[in-house]
Amino acid sequence: MKKLIAAAVFAALGLGAVAQAAPVVNARQLNQERRIDAGKRSGKLTHAEAARLKSEQRAIAMEEKRMRARHGGHLTASDKRILHARQEAANSHILNQKQDGQRGPNKLKL
Repeated sequence: MKKLIAAAVFAALGLGAVAQAAPVVNARQLNQERRIDAGKRSGKLTHAEAARLKSEQRAIAMEEKRMRARHGGHLTASDKRILHARQEAANSHILNQKQDGQRGPNKLKL
């Protein structure tokens, strides 16, 4: 009985660690998509720029999905490093596009 309880506790701890890994990646993805939408609304991004940036975010999401499928629903440390690097690059692309001289439909300069 004690072994069964110990196994259940370890399983719960293991699932907690997995559950914590996914929201970090997904929260960052959601934040960057919100930044793209805000840039488009404010006029800092043109329609074409926003479409390219959204496409980049979709590609990262698909890559994460493939990585999880390869490893039974989990992300390895290597997978996390790769996704983090891709998100860092996407972050730079969003920042650069929002700060260039092109303006979207409402042409606000905020």
